[in-house]
Amino acid sequence: MRSVFSDFTEDFFQIISFRKETWEDFWQEYKRQKPKVISEYLRLNGISDADAVRKLLTLGRRYIDMAFWFRQECFSEIKYRIVKMLTDNPQKYQLERGDYSVHVVCMFGEKPYEMIDTYAGTIIAVDFLYFYNHQKEFSFETIIDQAILDFLSKVPFDKKKADFCILLEEIKKIVNDTPDRAQAMSKIVSAMSKRINYYNWVGFYLTDNTQKDTLILGPYVGEPTEHTKIPFGSGICGQAAQNKTTFVVGDVSKESNYLSCSSKTLSEIVVPIKNSDSLVLGEIDIDSHVINPFDSKDTLFLEEIAHLIAEKYYK
Repeated sequence: MRSVFSDFTEDFFQIISFRKETWEDFWQEYKRQKPKVISEYLRLNGISDADAVRKLLTLGRRYIDMAFWFRQECFSEIKYRIVKMLTDNPQKYQLERGDYSVHVVCMFGEKPYEMIDTYAGTIIAVDFLYFYNHQKEFSFETIIDQAILDFLSKVPFDKKKADFCILLEEIKKIVNDTPDRAQAMSKIVSAMSKRINYYNWVGFYLTDNTQKDTLILGPYVGEPTEHTKIPFGSGICGQAAQNKTTFVVGDVSKESNYLSCSSKTLSEIVVPIKNSDSLVLGEIDIDSHVINPFDSKDTLFLEEIAHLIAEKYYK
């Protein structure tokens, strides 16, 4: 069974190690650790960064210290009960959907949860500080139960998001558990090819260390290709490398600079893998036998994979 429930409250309580006059610095670091959840939460609730810092200062160090020790004393047992509640009731919570997850975070204690829509499903962000404020009124299990059932009643199932959600979790595990880059890439292309039915050719091109501005074919799944070396600027892959940006071609027959690998290929998406200095290290290349299958969800998903690879294997 996939993991639905995750606890990220430790990230927030790092604030204790910051002097109160530097809580603005803490807030920026907190946002960086969970950018999708925190930034979208602020947007949905009309809260600026300055507002967020003011709210933290209003809560104060004594309140945050007390919430921290409350968490230390009881939250392990609470998490155990929540996981058991979910695993004991897979049909009630529709765990097979795969298009949502529950993240416990700390915001400002003002509302129990927020639904954050992402390309890989909905993140139900549950505020631990809200529970801390209302612990005598209801249990944390009650909040989780209500949040999930609210989501299930409002959001129709999205198979594409579910596939990306499950696949992203699998690829993160591959990256974390596989020290060798080539082995990890082989596992990643295999996983993507199996999970997404319109990913018909899935592969990596990597920059050639011996020849400037040249891509060489890396691990891939699909029909063999004659394009084992591609100069920057040539074809879709070369254009993406030269321009350092994602290229999406919905219909390759309309692209004048397309390098044909197979007559079955009707569309393509290429995502550069870049380091922090925007140096192109390689690319993820996907060919499809379907016209116009790629949308913003594919772009964001593949860019996330590219970021994970750059962070793990190119530091």
